[in-house]
Amino acid sequence: MVSTMLGRRVGAGVGALALMFMVGLSGCNQDNTPKEYNTLTQQNFVELCTNYLYTSTGEVTATDPATAATLDPALEATKTTIKSDVQAASQSDCLCMYSVFVNKMSIADFTTLNSDLKSDPEKAWNGVSSDIKDAVSKCASGSDANTATTTTTVASSSTTAAN
Repeated sequence: MVSTMLGRRVGAGVGALALMFMVGLSGCNQDNTPKEYNTLTQQNFVELCTNYLYTSTGEVTATDPATAATLDPALEATKTTIKSDVQAASQSDCLCMYSVFVNKMSIADFTTLNSDLKSDPEKAWNGVSSDIKDAVSKCASGSDANTATTTTTVASSSTTAAN
């Protein structure tokens, strides 16, 4: 009888301890998946794209799609490379690419793409829509994807008005 009661108490104590341990760990579990395009997503993207580290003031603000091709004022480029002997894109080309994603892809799809690129880059990139891939290619070639679209629209409007 005594051993049964002792066994129940020990069992209850172990169960309570396990529950406290799980609750404690859940408080430490951080979800680092971005919920919006912001200063941190821009910093991460531009660092990996340019191969240079950027310093931050620590202020994190949401990215305005209209100004996504401009470096967030909280960020500043350093002269420190992430990996030596790697040729990467310019800051302006990378910001152009970042702007394409901000304006054409939801943050959820962007984070999924980021994850998928790590495991199967070719398959992940093939799953991206052609309009996004075309715009990113324009950025990589030094053309501003947004300016090219605007120019085409303006030229079409001018031609229509002349007729």
